[in-house]
Amino acid sequence: MIEFTSSKFLVEAFLLLCLILLSAIDIKKRSLPSPLTTSIIFVLALVNFQNITFGILSAIFGWLMMEGITEDGAFYSGLADLKVTIMLGLTIHALGMFMIMVVLILVYGVVYKALMVSVFKQKGETAFIPTFLFVFITLKLIEVYNGVWI
Repeated sequence: MIEFTSSKFLVEAFLLLCLILLSAIDIKKRSLPSPLTTSIIFVLALVNFQNITFGILSAIFGWLMMEGITEDGAFYSGLADLKVTIMLGLTIHALGMFMIMVVLILVYGVVYKALMVSVFKQKGETAFIPTFLFVFITLKLIEVYNGVWI
């Protein structure tokens, strides 16, 4: 059951609104203002300090994605992708959910990039932040339908 007055709900609603805003900016401009993304991370770290471990794990995972795991370059194309990964990690509360987040980022990311190249014929850098929006929504649906201790 969703408690609309809980602080967890408010934090997740805040992140959802931020992800929608960041996705729109990324689609339009292909870059995000660094002070905005850093400020969101700071706020999430303050209110979800108990999840800081998953924020750190997300940073390590994001750095790995920036370093490159594909033959034509990095999976993530910029620092904003790393920062949004940290944002997602700061809302994670269990190792199982962290692992699901990692798998979702990889699967949705590959599908999203393939669609952008093959269907939409987009060349160059793609707006990747919308992928994180879909990952976040999927994680919340998994929590609601399967319990929070995955």
